[in-house]
Amino acid sequence: MNFNEFEKECLEAHNQYRAKHGSRPLVLDRGICNYAKEWAEVLARGNIFQHRSNNRYGENLYMSVGGASVNGSDPVINWYAEIKDYDFLSGGEFSAKTGHFTQVVWKDSQRLGVAMAKSGNRIYIVANYDPPGNYSGRYSANVLPAKRSRSNWLKTYSEQKMATVKRTVVIKKVPAGGGAPNQPRPKPITISQADFEKGCLEAHNKFRAMHGTPPLSINPNLTQVASKWAQSLAQRQKMEHSPNGKFGENIYYSSGQQVMPDMPAKMWYDEIAKYDFAKAQFNPYTGHFTQLIWRDTKQVGVAYAMAGEKVWVVANYDPPGNVNGMFRENVPPKN
Repeated sequence: MNFNEFEKECLEAHNQYRAKHGSRPLVLDRGICNYAKEWAEVLARGNIFQHRSNNRYGENLYMSVGGASVNGSDPVINWYAEIKDYDFLSGGEFSAKTGHFTQVVWKDSQRLGVAMAKSGNRIYIVANYDPPGNYSGRYSANVLPAKRSRSNWLKTYSEQKMATVKRTVVIKKVPAGGGAPNQPRPKPITISQADFEKGCLEAHNKFRAMHGTPPLSINPNLTQVASKWAQSLAQRQKMEHSPNGKFGENIYYSSGQQVMPDMPAKMWYDEIAKYDFAKAQFNPYTGHFTQLIWRDTKQVGVAYAMAGEKVWVVANYDPPGNVNGMFRENVPPKN
């Protein structure tokens, strides 16, 4: 079966990285390529950037803005770069910061479909994987460390293991008030939904004030929308945007730590480091930041959902931000 140059370049880039981690090479599948093409064209027509709902495959997304040409290796290089944030020693777990990387090298995935669609100066790329990756509890068997010389590996492993032991000792210390050292870890959020939402709102408005955009207020209807989607993500153990495009949306995920109300807004705001105020245009790596301070947005609703030590936080915004052609007046630099 014939495949175009872009598809073959993307496959080759995947397999070069997979070989480093001892994962079998993928093969291109025309049916999966067609499936990826369908969604890439939906994204291009709607000028949106979100995962496909009810997806039968694993999925990675990439978008380029500015009209520069994109070859098949570009998205894969970008996805694989997330390896810097992945913790191999802990046995691995899903993270929004590393989910593209783990899908690229996921050992059990066998077939790849990839496609590109264009809209103006934007290029959308969708990659689908079969069987899909990023299954909870299966990371240690599917996301192996990159191969290296045994001496370098042992040195690195020894250094990291020492750091891990130090962290474990702190975690297992008996608190001053007493208690068994093996007692269950506390819930990641212990305050009410209402108090969490209030704290998150305060964090939003602190950052917005730094850019001279007016404060947001809470809309209970938006809170209900956010709560419904947060619960859906927690139940399905997923990290993806809602298919309902009526409102703006930011998503936050955490595992194994205490989550405070200001943490989601802080993480979203930190994307400012990658935002180009001179170009003033959408960038998938700064979309949370631009929505957070978007001048025309007036209201927000925030909710969280938990599954064990995992937390999903969803914020919905009205009117939505990230509207093409309106970035310059809505995303001003710091005062």
